[in-house]
Amino acid sequence: MAKSTGPKSAAGKEISSLNAFKHGLTSRHWLDGKQADYFEMILVGLNKEYQPQTPTEVLMIERVAVTMTKAKRLSDIEDAQYQLAKELVAQRLKNGIPTHVHDMLRPIQGDSVYNQAILKLQQEACMPNIETMNIINRQQNALSRQLSKELSELITIINLRKIQKEHPKEAPEISGIEESDWDFE
Repeated sequence: MAKSTGPKSAAGKEISSLNAFKHGLTSRHWLDGKQADYFEMILVGLNKEYQPQTPTEVLMIERVAVTMTKAKRLSDIEDAQYQLAKELVAQRLKNGIPTHVHDMLRPIQGDSVYNQAILKLQQEACMPNIETMNIINRQQNALSRQLSKELSELITIINLRKIQKEHPKEAPEISGIEESDWDFE
């Protein structure tokens, strides 16, 4: 019996590409227009700063730019979560405070139940869904570690290249490819 070879049409392939989709934070199709612009800005800045001269350096700079863009994306998602929480509270206030909220709150000396309900709703506005925030936080921590590692590797590679150019006989070889073997520009 022959095994499935997967979808044949472009539409089928597009659908199957989302089979393992959970949260989109590690997707390869993650850039929208604004994020693509940010990525390009970061990439140009990193190329100016580090002036890559080998394919490995170019690759490392691209990886750093991707990681930085993902970190920015997570920051934007986090901001959106706080904004959504505030909007939900505003909507609740607009629709009136539900009776069960009145029942939950006990009057504090000198405060009305209504003011306490508003205070409680404003406090809720400060905290988005905790599960979503935990996912964002874990991803931010992982990206922070990844970025640190990538930058460290990039700087090491660039420093080795500089040492090799200044002291070709003493420096360790960083690649078996000679600069004349490839055209970077």
